[in-house]
Amino acid sequence: MVTEIMPQEQAPTYKLPDLDLSEDETVEAAAKRIFKECSLHLRMNFDRFSVNRDEAALMQIRIGMRRTRVAMRVFRQIIHPEIQTKFTREYRYFGALLGEARDLDVFLAGILNEDCPLPDLEESYEELRFHALAMREEEYEVIEREIMGGRFEHQMEMFDHWRKEDWSKRLGRSGKKLLTSPLRSFAVEIIEDGRQDLLSRGASIEELSTEELHRVRKFVKRSRYHLRFFSSLFQQEKIDEGYDILVEMQDSLGHVNDVKEGLRLMGQLGAVVRADHIANILLLMAEKISEAGEEVEGHLAGFTDLWHRYEDFNISEKDLLAA
Repeated sequence: MVTEIMPQEQAPTYKLPDLDLSEDETVEAAAKRIFKECSLHLRMNFDRFSVNRDEAALMQIRIGMRRTRVAMRVFRQIIHPEIQTKFTREYRYFGALLGEARDLDVFLAGILNEDCPLPDLEESYEELRFHALAMREEEYEVIEREIMGGRFEHQMEMFDHWRKEDWSKRLGRSGKKLLTSPLRSFAVEIIEDGRQDLLSRGASIEELSTEELHRVRKFVKRSRYHLRFFSSLFQQEKIDEGYDILVEMQDSLGHVNDVKEGLRLMGQLGAVVRADHIANILLLMAEKISEAGEEVEGHLAGFTDLWHRYEDFNISEKDLLAA
């Protein structure tokens, strides 16, 4: 397992292309197309990781699993509950497995980057980074064993088998009716419901804990995926307006979460460093925490402005392209 992420030009990853649902008329047709693209995205990055042990591909797998879970929630009314539970549980398991490695990558590129904040304490700073890199290496070794152990590939095969099935055989009357319902009105409803879910959770951001802010960020991501899934059905200007707001909101809350996780990792490292470095490391931590605090304050203020912009944003039937 390599210890540095391979540059993009050396190990290009497959990212989900823009989905074109313009020729799909029903909810079922759109769902089948979206799940097919989700499956292709996971398969291509799994194959790339199998050959290259490419960590960029590994992170695309994590993104792909999250996207698939959001899609399964969007179309939950036409998916049998047993199927929904099985795949959601499995992809959540693997997503959590990859989460710690992602946190360590961000930590080593951000709070604990190569630039020592106090040059006189360079040796102690390198002690911190040495243990952080070791932690990261251990996480990737665990991930490699789990991802390549057969369970993940089996889930992909089961997912492909399911998405090609006749879903109507396991649905009741309301589910069968939704399968053939018009796609465009369904898309408007999904996007607006997601927007309202988000707005109901973060109105008083200053009163929320960092863990609660992390949950708000999940709803931001969900709303982004809603726009991504159905963008081909709407005026591009409208999609871009909402997407740009959500991207900035996600980045702002992402930075706050990265700082929270960075402080947690700092605490873990403090328990394993050599005793003769403890005093210096406390000084380094204080310097890093001070820098992070100033950045967090700015991001939270920016999020509040973005929140008000998203309150004014909405998508309706009038924004749909002609069928």
